[in-house]
Amino acid sequence: MWKWGTLLSIFFMAVSFYPVDRLEVRSAGGGGVLLGERVSPGEGFQFSYLHSVDRTPVTGYFLITPAKRIKPAETRFESFGPGLPSLERGLKAEGRSFYVKTDGGEMDRFSFFVSPMTQQVFQFRDRRLNFSSFREGEVVTVSVRSYPLIWEALIQRWKTRRP
Repeated sequence: MWKWGTLLSIFFMAVSFYPVDRLEVRSAGGGGVLLGERVSPGEGFQFSYLHSVDRTPVTGYFLITPAKRIKPAETRFESFGPGLPSLERGLKAEGRSFYVKTDGGEMDRFSFFVSPMTQQVFQFRDRRLNFSSFREGEVVTVSVRSYPLIWEALIQRWKTRRP
């Protein structure tokens, strides 16, 4: 009888340490985790802002890879400006806007400096983070991190019990 109890205990311990992936948006300025959600390979997020020179919208689309990295997938914009793709990079037109499929390398993290005047917005599924009220120059980092299943369960329980 004790064998089954021991085996069951070992099974539950092994399962509780199974890795669960989370997409995290963190503020380096002491704000901690601004967004933390379970994520699977193939899911994506978008980052939008107003171009600082042309004041036109720019949106970058990113995918989560099986290796738990971030891959730029596409950039959409309405006018050419410093730092945006140019004609020689496979640019396509769609209505009044342009887009380019990105074949860039994978990244461990995506970081940016906050600039309230560019109205930066991060979106993952139905969650939106607007950085307009953040301090100018604050660094925000997006990454995929793995946690044990038991940790994930505790985080979810803590989230649901908060007032």
